[in-house]
Order: sequence, then C-alpha cells, then structure tokens
Amino acid sequence: MAEPIQILTQERPWREFADAPGVHYKTLRKHAQNDGISLLLKFDPGARYHAHSHPGGEEYFVVEGVLNDLGKTWPQGSYLWHPPGSGHRPYSDQGCVLLVVLPSGIVRAGSKV
Repeated sequence: MAEPIQILTQERPWREFADAPGVHYKTLRKHAQNDGISLLLKFDPGARYHAHSHPGGEEYFVVEGVLNDLGKTWPQGSYLWHPPGSGHRPYSDQGCVLLVVLPSGIVRAGSKV
C-alpha cells in the first residue's frame, strides 16, 4: 500500500521549465503508472507554454489569476478537463496558478515529455 503524501506547498521552491520561460512548477506527486504527475503550475504575466497533446488527458483547476486556453479566458475557480488525445497551447496574459493532474506524460514535437 502506498504511503500518504503530505506537502506544505509554500515550503517548496518554484522551478522554471527550461523550454518555457516564465512557466514554473512544483511537483506534488508522481503517479505510479504511465508517467503521470500532479503539480502546481505558475504562469508569470505574458508567459506561454508550448503546444502539446495529452495521450491520457489532463485536468486543471485555476487556483489564482486568469489562464488563457482554447480561445477563452478562465478565471480563478475554473475547472477544465482535456480528454485523451486533445491538445492545446495555454498562456496567461495576467499570470495564474493552476493545480494540474496528468494521468500520463504529454507529447510535444513527436516526443514524450
């Protein structure tokens, strides 16, 4: 049986993606199967994440700020689920923090990330 995970997220440093300046993350849990992960994502104002797809889908909740995705703005309190095989290129004009759950890794430019 797996052990519970208990994290005070404010005590963990933000790490920046090397290929997405202004987009930071804090890993919360690595899933035992399929390279899945649960994490916090923080977009600085004006930051963009690269276009990618989700073989296992993705779900996220906007904790703070406003996310721009799928041609719309998603304010604090918004929940989105991207079905398996879907793709997108999220960004934030104002900055935001998201709780993200990925059942499996993402695919960018033909390689799994």
